[in-house]
Amino acid sequence: MTSEIKEIDINQIVEIATPFDDFEHEALLDEIQGNILKSHGRNHAVYLFLKFENDIEAAKQWIGSFTHRYVTSALEQAEQGKLYRQKKDVPGKLFANFFLTRAGYMHLGYGYQNLPNEDAFRQGMKDPNMQNELGDDSNQWEDGFKNNEIHALVLLAADKIVGPRTEEAKLEERRDQSKLCQQPALLKYKVEAIKGELNAIASIVHEQIGYVLRDENSGEEIEHFGFRDGVSQPLFLKRDVDKEKEHSDFTKWDPRAPLSLVLFKDPLGKKQESYGSFLVFRKLEQNVKAWNQDVVKNLAEKLKGSGELNAPLAGAYTMGRFQNGTPVAIAQTPSEDKKPETNNFNYQDDPQGFKCPFHAHTRKVNPRGDTLALVSIPLEEEKMHRIARRAINYGTLPSKEPENDAGLLFMSFQASLMNQFNFMQKAWAKERNFIKRDVGTDVVIGVEKKGDDNTAVTETYSWPTKWGGEEQTEADFSHWVTMKGGEFFFTPCMSFLKSLAPEPSRHIEFRGVPKKEIEAAQGIINELQNYKQKNWAIGLNGDTVEPDGFLTFFNQRKLSFKFYLQNRVGLGEYSAYDDNIKTLNRYIADVIDQESDACEYKIAELEEYKDRKWAIGLNGDTSEPDGFVNFFGERELPFKFFVQNQRVSLGDYSAYDNNINTLNNYISSLK
Repeated sequence: MTSEIKEIDINQIVEIATPFDDFEHEALLDEIQGNILKSHGRNHAVYLFLKFENDIEAAKQWIGSFTHRYVTSALEQAEQGKLYRQKKDVPGKLFANFFLTRAGYMHLGYGYQNLPNEDAFRQGMKDPNMQNELGDDSNQWEDGFKNNEIHALVLLAADKIVGPRTEEAKLEERRDQSKLCQQPALLKYKVEAIKGELNAIASIVHEQIGYVLRDENSGEEIEHFGFRDGVSQPLFLKRDVDKEKEHSDFTKWDPRAPLSLVLFKDPLGKKQESYGSFLVFRKLEQNVKAWNQDVVKNLAEKLKGSGELNAPLAGAYTMGRFQNGTPVAIAQTPSEDKKPETNNFNYQDDPQGFKCPFHAHTRKVNPRGDTLALVSIPLEEEKMHRIARRAINYGTLPSKEPENDAGLLFMSFQASLMNQFNFMQKAWAKERNFIKRDVGTDVVIGVEKKGDDNTAVTETYSWPTKWGGEEQTEADFSHWVTMKGGEFFFTPCMSFLKSLAPEPSRHIEFRGVPKKEIEAAQGIINELQNYKQKNWAIGLNGDTVEPDGFLTFFNQRKLSFKFYLQNRVGLGEYSAYDDNIKTLNRYIADVIDQESDACEYKIAELEEYKDRKWAIGLNGDTSEPDGFVNFFGERELPFKFFVQNQRVSLGDYSAYDNNINTLNNYISSLK
C-alpha cells in the first residue's frame, strides 16, 4: 500500500472477505498476527512464558528471527485455511504467536512513549489495584506467575498430521481423548529446538501445555465442566458470517463486529496497516469433581421439588446453556435440548430471568440487550464490551473428574482491556448488582478468591423452581474455578517484530536439489575470493554493459548485489567483494535453515504415520507416489516404501525409521 492511500478506518471494516475473493485488505491481514480474527484451529498448543536476560540486542535478534521463521500472519493463516478446506497439502509449518508485556517492552529499551497506551496494560495483572479490580488473589497463583516478572509469551500450536489426513487424526483424538494428552511429534521437536535457542537469552519461567477438548459425538469444542465452548464469538471474516447466516437471520442477535473491537494501532509499527491487539491470559483451574457434585447433588436435589428440575437443567441454570450449547432461555423443553444450537436469540422473552437466571455465566458476560432494557445502555455500546475468546484446555481429562491441575487456559483478544475484559469482569461478572440488585456474581467466574481456609467461596443465589415459572428458591452454590496466574500482553504487528532482525532469504524456489544449490553458492564465493585477489571487476562482462555470472546468480535469487568496476565505468568500491560474500554466506545459512525445517516437519510426519502404521510411498490404494516419495525424490534421497493393502504389499515396518535416519543424515550433511 503506497503512502498516498488514506489511513484505513477499522471502525468501518466489517465482514472481511477472504484473500481469495476480490480481497481489498491483504496488506492489513499480512501485518497483523494470526489467531486474532479467527482461532488458529490446531488441537495442540504450548505456551512459553519468558523473562529475558540482560543481552538486549541478542533478545531482539532472536525475536526478529523467530518471527521470520514461525510467527503466522492473519493472511498466511487464511491461505492455509483454504488449502486445508480443499484437502490439499498445507505447508508444513508450526503456527506461532509472539506477545509482549509492558515489562517486556521496557526491558527491551522501549519507553512509555513507545508502549500501547492502555492503563491496564501498563499496570499489569499482578498490580494490587488490578487484583482488587478483577477479584484476583496472586497468593493463589502458581510460582511461575507469582514470583517472576514476565516479559513475553510464545504460543506454538500444531496438529498431529499436517496435510490431507489432518481431519482423520483429529477424529482419532475425538474418539479416544487420551490421545489429546500426547503432543504431536512436530510440536515436541520444535518446542525443544526453540527452548534450546532461548537458553542464551531468556529464562522460561512457566511452560503450559494445552489441547482442544471435543465432544465425542458432535466434535464441538467443550470445556472441563462439559459445556460447549467458543459459542457466540464476534465474527470478523465474511466466510464466517456467511456460514452463520445459513441458520440465522440475525434478527435477534447480530454476531458481526468491526475490526475496532480487537485491533489497536501498534505505535512501533512500520506501516499504515500496523495493528495489534491486547491479549488477556488467565489460567483457570476447574474442580470438576466438586462442580459435578454441586450441580447434581446440591442444586438439582434442592430444586427438584417442582418435579421437573434435573441435573442438565441445573447445569444450564449455572452456565446459561445446556451442555450441547442450546441456550436455556429458548430451549424447547426444560431438559437437555437435542436440537441444533442457535445463536440468534436475546433475553427479551425472558426479562425476569425465569428461564435463564441473571447470574448464569453467559447472561452475565453477554447480556444481549439486557442493559438497554434495564439500565438504558444502547445495544451497540453494550456489544463493544465483547471479547474474542481463544481458550484451550489443560491438564487431566474431565472424564477422570480432576479436582486440581486441570481446566482452561483462557485467552481473549480486544482493542481495550479497560473497556472490554476488565469491564466485563469488574462491572458484570463480579458485580452482585448487575443486572439487577442482589443478583449475585457470575456463578462460574465471578469470585475466584478462596476463603481463609483455602476452600471455595459459596454464594446464595435465587433459582427458578420451575423452568419458566415465577417462583424462585434460594440455594447455595460454590465457585469451583480458581485463577492460578496470568498477565496482560500486547500482540505486536508483523513489521515491528520483523524489523528486529534481517529479512532471511526464505521461500526459495529451487530449480534442482537444495544441496546442489548450497554447493553452487559456495562456488560463487570461491570465485569472488579469486576475483578479489586479482582485483577484477564484478557485475558486468568486460567492457560491456551485459551482466556477468555473478550478477546473474544474484538476480535469479533476488539477492542484493554490490558492483565493483574500474574501467570505462567506475562503479562501487573494493569492499563489494566482501559484501557479496557476506550476502551469499547468509543465503547459504538461510537455505540450510529452510531445508532443515522442511526435513524436521517431514520427520515429524513420518513419526505420526509410524504410530498409526499408515502406508508411506503410495497415495491410498493408487500407484501414484505420495508426498513422502516426492519430497525424497526432489532431494535425490533414497526412500523406503511400507504399503500393505489389498492391492499392494511393499516393504516392512522398518521403513519409517530408515527414512527418518536418511533425513537426519541429510540434515547433518547440510551443516
